[in-house]
Amino acid sequence: MNSTECHWITRSGTIRLLPERGRLLGIEVHGHQALWQPASVDAQWNLGGERLWLGPESDWFWQQTAKVDFSKYRVPPGLDPDGWSVSLATADHAVAELRLRLESAHSGHWLDLRVRREWRILTDDSPDGFAHAIGLRATTSLEILDGTPGQAVDLWSILQIPHGGEMRMPTHGLALPRDYFDPCPVEEMTAGEGDFALRIGGAAVFKIGIPPASCAGRLAYVRPVDGGWLVLTRSFPVDAGRRYCDAPLDALASQGDAAQFFNDGGQYGCFGELEHHSPALICEDGPQQYAETTTTIASFLIPEEFDAWRCQPWGRRSGVRDLA
Repeated sequence: MNSTECHWITRSGTIRLLPERGRLLGIEVHGHQALWQPASVDAQWNLGGERLWLGPESDWFWQQTAKVDFSKYRVPPGLDPDGWSVSLATADHAVAELRLRLESAHSGHWLDLRVRREWRILTDDSPDGFAHAIGLRATTSLEILDGTPGQAVDLWSILQIPHGGEMRMPTHGLALPRDYFDPCPVEEMTAGEGDFALRIGGAAVFKIGIPPASCAGRLAYVRPVDGGWLVLTRSFPVDAGRRYCDAPLDALASQGDAAQFFNDGGQYGCFGELEHHSPALICEDGPQQYAETTTTIASFLIPEEFDAWRCQPWGRRSGVRDLA
């Protein structure tokens, strides 16, 4: 696809990275692809894998905020499709930087920003303790260079995953999700004291959010495959004491959400999204730079290993149905 595309290979699988687009394209483990990929790679923005956008969505994507109206939605030029400056691309390490201006279509606010991403493959042959696993660590920094005083911005990481599995997330207490679009069918999700589960698939199109006070900073996507289970895990930092700025259009004045989950209902390629946001930066108010490190691991587990994984905090569920 591109001269700087990185293929990082271990005995368990392959990671495909495209630093010129700031993207993780795919993770293959034991012959199984963990991330959703489109049928065609000609798409300008929806290349699958993991992409980095910036929030809040209400400022940069929605051209009006009175109600949800997808005819008033646009992806900001410069953010996607994007063009990153690549300073390093080796067999296990890559670095890229993006400078861009974001302009709100409805408020007149603007920000000049610098984003830097650094990816490293996890050198441990078994990063999660199982026989077949591969992973990477990404450090992403965001800096406000100039802009409208008081304007908020955050990092918004989006992992696209294929239908047919279940998201599981340990929580602090009972997580109460809220809807961004049409309500998520109640049969698709189960919440317990200390855990939350959501099925990805089905015909409903929905997006829900979980507040930072409920997020433990870990999530997993579990999907049955030939011979066993594919488990995709993501760890990310959460700071419930800070402001989060991405919220539903009917609740923009509230504390934003740290984790969000989307199901496309089979309308756009049969995928779901595992999303997380960073705390917000506010132009000319407080810190003007933020950096976070995330860890993403894909594992292929035979049934005995899957039983062991289910004993871990993000595998264990209270009163949540089994996929098997």
